[in-house]
Amino acid sequence: MFGKKRVYADAAAATPLSKRSTDELVRLLSNYGNAGALHYEGVEAKKELEIARKSIAESIGAHSDEIIFVASGTEGNNLAIQGTVRHLLHEHGELNAITCAVEHQSILEPLRALEREGLYTTELPVDTEGVVSPKALAEAVNEETVFVTIQLVNSEVGTIEPVREIEKELRRIRAARKEGGNPLPLYFHTDAAQAPLWVNVNVEKLGVDLMTLDAQKVLGPKGIGALYIRRDTPIEPILWGGKQEQGLRGGTENVPQAGAFAVALADAKTGVDERAAKTAEIRDYCWIEIKRLIPDAVLNGPELASGNRVANSLNVSVPKLEAEMAVISLDALGVSTSTRSACNIGSNEPSHVIKALGVPKEMAGTAIRLTLLPDASMSDAKRIAEALKETADRYRKT
Repeated sequence: MFGKKRVYADAAAATPLSKRSTDELVRLLSNYGNAGALHYEGVEAKKELEIARKSIAESIGAHSDEIIFVASGTEGNNLAIQGTVRHLLHEHGELNAITCAVEHQSILEPLRALEREGLYTTELPVDTEGVVSPKALAEAVNEETVFVTIQLVNSEVGTIEPVREIEKELRRIRAARKEGGNPLPLYFHTDAAQAPLWVNVNVEKLGVDLMTLDAQKVLGPKGIGALYIRRDTPIEPILWGGKQEQGLRGGTENVPQAGAFAVALADAKTGVDERAAKTAEIRDYCWIEIKRLIPDAVLNGPELASGNRVANSLNVSVPKLEAEMAVISLDALGVSTSTRSACNIGSNEPSHVIKALGVPKEMAGTAIRLTLLPDASMSDAKRIAEALKETADRYRKT
């Protein structure tokens, strides 16, 4: 297979730059001025930065002043959590936050860090498809709950969480609090980094107060992301040393990457339903081929017909095939895959997401993540299945 074109099936980790995003990045690289300067070059850089900010806002149904540029989805999640919760802890003492067991580590670890300052976190379980129950979440909210964070799309098994339904429950709880005289806020954040290519993302329809985006997941450049912060949501910086980004993120703004991100996100919004439908057909064919060649292969996460799985995602276990060995073998055969979020590579423990689904212990280390790009083809799907079959034949433990 070395003579064949490689098949890239790790889009949840990173995507290539689209042509339009590349062109915009190249166009802006010559704009070297500091956007905070008063001279011509600085004013031109500031102008381009604000064009990018407005474009990103329009892509998600927000206002320009609700968009803060950050360096990654991880930083966006940290700013959302620590910037919103820490000052409330200092003002009110012990408080509660709610999340779920399949969140990215850039959600779980900042929450754990704040436990040293008085936060206690309720980590809700999920069902076998990775879905958190809106009703269970509503029941978990108590008088000290100030922050809820539930991802829009899971990066490992592709679960689409019921964010709109959760928001409806939280709206009802907020109304009851107001009537009962509880002065504490209740903020709702979603990590939507994996969503824009495959799911319609509009902050008003979702009803969230904060939302994280990451350019490298939407055919944009690495090193740039954005945090949407609804107007009148009090938040403090976690990175100090400058007054950029409304005082929330010190440091010289990266104008070329912001512009390239804006183009990629605008393109992601265009034709999302058609893109998702086309890619889901290819994903489904890939799974059919895998099952034909490896009948005892197991699909982790939502059933394909459930509507709870994002269009480009499969998570597959082959009994007695160790996942990391499989990824190495697949790579040698020209197919790029992964075992879990790239942020967790190096851990000896099975994926916390797979464990949360209730996968049997003997299968927990066999999960292989396959995430397709928008230009994936039926022949790519067939190649993936054939390479996985060859890998299983070679490396399954007897």
